[in-house]
Amino acid sequence: MQTEKFPVISVLVAARNEAANIGDCLDALLNQDYPKDKFEIWVGDDLSEDKTSAIVQSYATQHTNIHLLSIETQLKHQRGKSNVLAQLAHKAEGEFFFITDADTTVVPEWLSSMMGYFSPETGVITGVTAIKGKSLFAQLQNAEWLFYTAQGHFYAQKGKPVTAMGNNMAVKASVYWQTGGYENIPFSVTEDYELFRQIMQRGFQFRTVLEPHGLAFTHPLPTFGALIKQRRRWFTGALQLPKPFVAGLLFLWASLPVAILIGFLISWRVAGVLVLLKWLLDLGMLFKTYRDIDLKTDAGVWLYTPFSLVANTIFLFLQFIPGPVEWKGRKYEETYLTGDVE
Repeated sequence: MQTEKFPVISVLVAARNEAANIGDCLDALLNQDYPKDKFEIWVGDDLSEDKTSAIVQSYATQHTNIHLLSIETQLKHQRGKSNVLAQLAHKAEGEFFFITDADTTVVPEWLSSMMGYFSPETGVITGVTAIKGKSLFAQLQNAEWLFYTAQGHFYAQKGKPVTAMGNNMAVKASVYWQTGGYENIPFSVTEDYELFRQIMQRGFQFRTVLEPHGLAFTHPLPTFGALIKQRRRWFTGALQLPKPFVAGLLFLWASLPVAILIGFLISWRVAGVLVLLKWLLDLGMLFKTYRDIDLKTDAGVWLYTPFSLVANTIFLFLQFIPGPVEWKGRKYEETYLTGDVE
């Protein structure tokens, strides 16, 4: 195609204290096979306390399609990442908004591949994000992330989309503005789901891209404590999903207590068979997913089921302990109906 036929894309990146990662993120975006004069990169620096802003500015002086916006004010009721994206959207000039995170890197075909999935009826698209890392803990996180991604892809193919992924998603600008923009939708610490929900309510279609050219990579969380904080945030958003899906998630997260209860009330042999069956089904789903996105399987795939049984039990139990959602060094007390945050 001639370059003038390519739509203009705006890549929106929210950054807070990402000096260690933002360079890799920008390098990956600059390495896209999409025409260089047809996409711009907007980075919103959310009051970083490190050298994030200086690093982005150094890139901006060398590349005319990179722009830095310092986020020093709050747009209506929004906070954190949704506030950054709301302000970046007002600066962006593209026909499509591609959203990723400052600690994420995308493959060179990301823009062109994701664009290929848009149709006139499509409002939002999400790709696949994998976790890179050689440690067993990183491999387990990657298996867990891809397990839930595969489930979301399955439901989307059945016409029951669940959510988009905030570090690997694309939205038509015109559709985004039909929602009123982030400043006119409820605040959520799972801002990707809230935008996705608003778009779905307006009758647009949703696509998931489960293939290597729509792939992004992010970093593993360093400790189990950090993983717990992330899951508390995810759980807060998950409660807003359709009730049947929430029920399924709760049952999935309670698999180990249920198996133990079956062992006590019925038979430990029956409980063991059920756990083994779940393990085999999980392996089948993960092997297929890794193959579809051209990733090599590792120990995390094989050990995902016992890890998830224990971890999900801990996550579920901790949800009943009152406390704020912690996100990027900030604490949020969320009320979805009003959008207020303390």
